[in-house]
Amino acid sequence: MMVGAATFHTAMAEIVVGSMVLATLCAIGCSVSLILPSSEINNESLMVTMDRASLAGSVLALIFLPIAILSGNIAADGQAESALLYNKFVYSGLALGFWSAFVIGRIRMGPGLWEERPLAILQSTTAGFAFLMTSMASSIGGKIVRGESLFDVFPFWLPTETAAILPLWASASLLILGITSSALVFRFTLPKIARIE
Repeated sequence: MMVGAATFHTAMAEIVVGSMVLATLCAIGCSVSLILPSSEINNESLMVTMDRASLAGSVLALIFLPIAILSGNIAADGQAESALLYNKFVYSGLALGFWSAFVIGRIRMGPGLWEERPLAILQSTTAGFAFLMTSMASSIGGKIVRGESLFDVFPFWLPTETAAILPLWASASLLILGITSSALVFRFTLPKIARIE
């Protein structure tokens, strides 16, 4: 018995969203625990647990996110020309980028980054934006499959019904710019970052 593409995509998307909810809540919890006074509940053990849970959740999400993206494109057979599918792919790429930044930042700087207020705020904000991009991609998927979205309850909606498709030369230029920027960051910036223990 074979599993349909839509069912497989749903399973992958649920793994991704669940692990990202865990990672986001724990990342925000790590930042909030800096503001709150130490107590029996808000202690170092809780901080270590939330840090590890946010890292584990985000790594799990990064493993399954490409699978969810690809299975979603396969499941949306017949929607190849849809602006919604194009926008879902864009938001999925943004989510992948934000979650990658979250994981790389945490691994490179170590668990001590939560002790530095500006870094903790940056890390939590990165997790928040990553979750927002993931939610947008999920909502667009709901629009494609069921005609309704998680964000339909809000009085506003980002314009996802239309998409500006760039010519091939512009897309290639942006790809080259992105690869060059990433290479420069990895070459000149990341080796200088000191791990915070």
